[in-house]
Amino acid sequence: MRETAPVPSELCDEAMLPEAVGVRAPFNSYITAFLLGTYACVVLLYSEYTIPGVGAFIAAWVAVPFFAASDHIVFNGRRITRTGILPTIWAKLNSRRTSLRLSDIEQVDTQAIRVLRRGNRVHYRYRTCVRGRGISLCFTSHGENFRRLISQLLPRLNEDVLDARSLDLRSYPLDPKEVLMKASFAGIPSADVLRDTVTMRPSKLRGKVETELDISEDGENRARYLADLGNELRLSGHLVRALECFRRALLIQRKDGRLMYDFARCLHSLAATERSQKLAHRSIAALTLAERYSSDATLLARIGEAFAQIGDWRRAERTFNRAVETGGDTFLASRGLAETALREGKIAHVIHRFAAAANSTLSPALKRWSRDEASYYTNLNSDETYMEVEVGRVSMLESLQRTRRTLLRITAFGFFVVAVGITAADEVLVTVGLAVTTLALIVWLALRVASGVFAERIAYDEVSGED
Repeated sequence: MRETAPVPSELCDEAMLPEAVGVRAPFNSYITAFLLGTYACVVLLYSEYTIPGVGAFIAAWVAVPFFAASDHIVFNGRRITRTGILPTIWAKLNSRRTSLRLSDIEQVDTQAIRVLRRGNRVHYRYRTCVRGRGISLCFTSHGENFRRLISQLLPRLNEDVLDARSLDLRSYPLDPKEVLMKASFAGIPSADVLRDTVTMRPSKLRGKVETELDISEDGENRARYLADLGNELRLSGHLVRALECFRRALLIQRKDGRLMYDFARCLHSLAATERSQKLAHRSIAALTLAERYSSDATLLARIGEAFAQIGDWRRAERTFNRAVETGGDTFLASRGLAETALREGKIAHVIHRFAAAANSTLSPALKRWSRDEASYYTNLNSDETYMEVEVGRVSMLESLQRTRRTLLRITAFGFFVVAVGITAADEVLVTVGLAVTTLALIVWLALRVASGVFAERIAYDEVSGED
C-alpha cells in the first residue's frame, strides 16, 4: 500500500484549511419525507381536503428540497460539521452534537455500493460514515467535492480509526481518467481482451505476459507500482484490469503478503460482481496465502478483518492471534479478537480484549471507545438485570425491523389495490386501497422512530438506579 504521512493526532487541531470543503449530506431521509408528503397530498386532495392538501404539497415540493439543499457535511481542518437546518434543530432538541473534532473521531467506515455495471466496469458509490461521541456523520461520493473532503480529512486521522476501504480512499486517488491513462502507459490490455483470463491463476499466465515484463530488471519497484495501479483500478471499478495488474506484480514477487492481500480483495470484489463461487473460493485461498506470507502485525490484523468480513471467523481468530504473537497487543488485533470472542459468546474474553485495545493505543478517542466497550460488557456480565434489559432491547429492535419490512409489503399491496380500483373505475377498491396504504405508512413511520430509540444502548446507570 502506498505510504502516506498522516498528521500526528496532537497536531491535527492546529492544521486549519485555507478554505472549508464540504459535500451534500445523504438524501435518504429527505426522499422519504418527500414521498410521504406527496402521498399525503394525493390522499387529502382525493378526500377533498383542499387546504391541507395544498399545505402537504408545499411541504413536500418546496420545503423538503430547500432543507435538503441546505444540508452539507463540512470540514474546516479542525471539525467535521453537519450544517443542515433540520439536523441542527433536532440535535438541539435532543442535546446532541452536530460536529466532531478530529480528536473525537472513533471510527471511519466506508461501504462500496454497486450502483451500475456498464460493460466491464462497475460504477461504485462510496458511503463514508464518521463516528464518535455517540453521533454519526455520513456522506457519499458525488464528484470532486467528495475527493477533496476525503483527501483533506482521512490523512489527518490515526490509521487504526480507518477501516480497510477508508484506508484505500486515503492512499489512492479516485480519478478514473488518470487511472485509465496510467493503465494504458503500463501496457495493461483492455478488459475485453482480458476477460478470458479472469479464472486463470497467475502461474499459468507466466508465458503470456513474461515478454511484457522484464522481471530481472523491474524488481520490487515495478511490483509496487503495479500493485498501486491495481488498487486504483479496483477503486475505480475496473476490476478485470486491476486483477491483471496484481497478476503481473505477483509474477515478480510471488510470496509478498501485501500483494497477495490486495489480490485477494480484488478477487473478492470481482466474485461479488460476477456472482462466481469459483472466484470467491480463490479469493479465500489468496487471503490464506497472504496470511502465510505476512510477518507484519498490522497487515495480519487487516487480513483478519478481511476474513471476518467474509464470515470466516475461525480463520479470522487465527490470524488475529498470529498478529498478537508477531507484534503484541496492537489495537487492531485486540479489537478483532474481541469481536471474534463476542461471536462465540465469551464475554470475559471480550472484556479482556477491549481493555487490551485501550492500553495499546495512544489515540484518546480509541482509548475512550475501547474502555466504554469494556465497561458495557462488564456491566452485562456482572448484572443479570441489565443483561435482560439489553437482550430485550435488541430483540425488540429486531422485531421492529421485521415488522417494518412487512408493512412495506402491505403498502405495496395497497398501491396495487388502488391501481386495480382506478383501472376498474371502482371507487370502493380505491378507498380500501388508500386506507390500507395510509394505515401501513403511519405505523411504519411510528416504528421507524421507535427503531431509532431502541438502536441506542440503555445506560447502565438508569437500570442500576431503578434497582
